[in-house]
Amino acid sequence: MPPVRIAINASFAPALAERLTVPHELIHLDTLDDDEVADQLPDWDAVVSGLFKSEWHVPATNRPLLMQSVGAGVDGIAHEALPPGCTVCNVYGHERAVAERAFAHMLNLQQGVLNLDRNLRKGNWTPERPFLPEVSGKNLLVLGLGHIGRELVRWGQFLDMKITVLTRTANPERAIDLDLQAFGPLSDLAIRLPSADFVIVAIPSAEGTIDLISIPELQLMKPSAFIINIGRGPVIDQAALYTALKERKIGGAGLDVWWTYPTDNQPCHPSTAPFHELDNVVMTPHKPTHETMAYRWGVIAENIAHHRNGTPHHNVVWQHPSSV
Repeated sequence: MPPVRIAINASFAPALAERLTVPHELIHLDTLDDDEVADQLPDWDAVVSGLFKSEWHVPATNRPLLMQSVGAGVDGIAHEALPPGCTVCNVYGHERAVAERAFAHMLNLQQGVLNLDRNLRKGNWTPERPFLPEVSGKNLLVLGLGHIGRELVRWGQFLDMKITVLTRTANPERAIDLDLQAFGPLSDLAIRLPSADFVIVAIPSAEGTIDLISIPELQLMKPSAFIINIGRGPVIDQAALYTALKERKIGGAGLDVWWTYPTDNQPCHPSTAPFHELDNVVMTPHKPTHETMAYRWGVIAENIAHHRNGTPHHNVVWQHPSSV
């Protein structure tokens, strides 16, 4: 049989190649312009990327295409442009790393670690507060109960926090094995926000969640409360959040996901609002860990083998109607 033809960014190619168990040919996706991709796409077996542009649309391909995301999100994939017979898959393995990032933000914000560091570098041992607060016993509101949300609950329970989870699919059975005492639909957000000390956003950007948190929701939060976003930037209205932070309407924010991302590796600010000027914001780029990616490349390699052999794929999130 001929080798599997896989389009993937050049920087990712070596890691995937190490784990592939089928004969393969790797095409460097990021070296091609849109017209070249559309021209070559009919002869590819798989595209391994978080991106599929509408400009790549072709009416038909010579073989079924696997559109394999390199992460859990598929919001960068233009589903309407995918060719007939295409299967879209994602991959997880990031929940522990993302939970680590969320709680790193939480602890930094709660105790003002960055300010303590800056002051001590100047010889100042006396923080603005004589004693530092713990997160133990605080109210944690988690939005979302997917892979990440479940991991956040476990971390919060370890720290003896009082946890509430709101989710788009509020089936009580989802909360039983986590021993959640407070659980409900996203429509309960206005009821739950006033008592939250920390709000962690762990839901995707989709219909019904874009700008889920805007001016009315931020006004319901305690002046001392912190919001942490490790889901998707557009779930929070960026202008409303910036104003609330600048005017100290809430305690602070830890932001790991954004509204603006660089293109062609050109530096840019992650928002149209100047969050970088605020001292009550902790900013990080949404970067996976080495351990996460090692796991993901293994799963992606298995999926490519399944695609080649005609066996069921892992983590199918969408199939072109013609392939169902």
